[in-house]
Amino acid sequence: MKEGDHLIQYANALRALAIMAVVMIHVVASLIAGDISKTWWLANIIESFARWSVPVFVMVSGALLLGKDEPLSVFLKKRASKIIIPFLFWILFYELLKVRTDIDMFSLKTAIVNIYTDKTFYHLWFLYMIVGIYLITPIFRPIAQNNKLLIYFIIVWLLLRVENLIFYFTSMHTGFKLGMFLGFTGYFLLGYLLAKHTLSKKVTAFIYIGGVVGLLITIFGTYFSTASKGVLDIYWYDYLSLNTILVSAAIFVLFKQNFNFNVRLVNSFAAASFGIYLIHPFFLVFYKSRIFQDLFGFALHSKTIHVLFGVPVTFVVVTLSSYLAVLILQKIPIVNKIVP
Repeated sequence: MKEGDHLIQYANALRALAIMAVVMIHVVASLIAGDISKTWWLANIIESFARWSVPVFVMVSGALLLGKDEPLSVFLKKRASKIIIPFLFWILFYELLKVRTDIDMFSLKTAIVNIYTDKTFYHLWFLYMIVGIYLITPIFRPIAQNNKLLIYFIIVWLLLRVENLIFYFTSMHTGFKLGMFLGFTGYFLLGYLLAKHTLSKKVTAFIYIGGVVGLLITIFGTYFSTASKGVLDIYWYDYLSLNTILVSAAIFVLFKQNFNFNVRLVNSFAAASFGIYLIHPFFLVFYKSRIFQDLFGFALHSKTIHVLFGVPVTFVVVTLSSYLAVLILQKIPIVNKIVP
C-alpha cells in the first residue's frame, strides 16, 4: 500500500469518528452543568472520551496539508474556495436562528459586530480558527520540512502548555511573549510529525500510556476541581490542556498504526464531516423546538424519557439527520458550496 493511500484511509477514519465525537459533546453539554450526580458522571465520562475530536481534526489537516508543495497563490485560492462561502453563509444562518421566534429582533449591525468579534453560535469558533490555520500554512510548510525546526516548535508549544498548567494552579503567568507558539498551531504541526515518521514500539507504547493517563486526568481532574469549587471547572476539558494533547496524540497514532481499510461509508462520512459540523447544531435546536413538539408531541434531547435513552437516541438521530442533509445539499448545484 502506498504511504499516501494509507494516510488518506486513516485520516478519513479519524475525521469520521471525530465528527461523531463533536456531536456527542454537544448532545451531553447540558448534562454537565448541573450538580454532581450519576447523570453528571455519565456526561463527564462521555465528554472526557470525546475531547480529542477537534484537536484531531487540526492534526489531520496538518498531516494532509503541510507536506504539499504548491505555489502560494494556488494554495490560497483552493482554501478560499472551500471556506469563504461556508463561513459567510453559516454565520449569517445562525445569526438568524438566534432570533427565529421574533425576526424583527434581527439587526444587521449587531450581526456584523458579532461576526467580526466571533460572538456567533457556539460551534462557529472553529471557522475562525481554521481560517487562521490556513493563513499560516504557507509559512509553516518550510518549518514542517525541517525536522529539527518541526520538533523544536512542538517542544516550545508543549512547554507553554506546561506554563498554562502552572498558571491554573498558581495564577502566575510567564513574562515571555511567545504568541506564535500558542493555540492550535502545535496540533497542526504535531499531526504532520506523527504522520511523517515511523514510530518505534517503545515510542508508540509511551504515547498510548500518555493517552490513558491524559484521559484519567480529564475525568477525575474535572470531578475533583468541580467538587472543590462547587461549579463546573472546564479546564481539563480544554482542547489545549496537556491531558487533551496526550489523548489526541494517542488517538491519532492508534488509527495510524491500525486502520488500513478502504471503507466506502467511512470515506463518505469523512467527506461530509465539515458539513456535519456546520449543520448539526441546527438539528439539536430543531428536535427540541416548539415546532417539532407540535408536530410529534414530544421533544428530543439528552433528557428525553431518561438520559440512557435520550443521549444515544438524540446522538444517532442528529448525526444521521446532519449526514443525510449534507449528502442532499452536496448534490444541489451552487448550494453545495456551503457544505464543501
